[in-house]
Amino acid sequence: MPRNVKLKGVMDGRIVRAMDDGEDFGFIPVMMRIDTATGGTNSVSLTMERKFTVIDAHAVLKGAGTASDAYQVFNGSNAISDAVDISSAADTDIVRIGKINDANMEIAAGGTLKVTSTGGNTDNPALSVYVLGYYHL
Repeated sequence: MPRNVKLKGVMDGRIVRAMDDGEDFGFIPVMMRIDTATGGTNSVSLTMERKFTVIDAHAVLKGAGTASDAYQVFNGSNAISDAVDISSAADTDIVRIGKINDANMEIAAGGTLKVTSTGGNTDNPALSVYVLGYYHL
């Protein structure tokens, strides 16, 4: 079967139209999925190959939250989102961030997009955190 080289890289998000300030053509948003493990406080990091701006995030719980459980999205060690309380959330609930720090939402090329799950004990639920954003030129 012949390969369509024109579409190479499009389906996995490697080739997307990037956006820069003042552009009027719009952009294609990119969704990153970051999975955290069950247990105590843990962080998962992705190194961004290009400048990336975070515009939204939500988590799908894979177990019920317990006292003091939360998750947060970071640009390296700087908070992008508020610490989202998931202590009263149930298995399969979706919990969205409520705030984005505009001073930290742009991650430089080579920078780190990080999700941290914390809790007051060692039974934090596993999470699938979906971070929505766009690449810059």
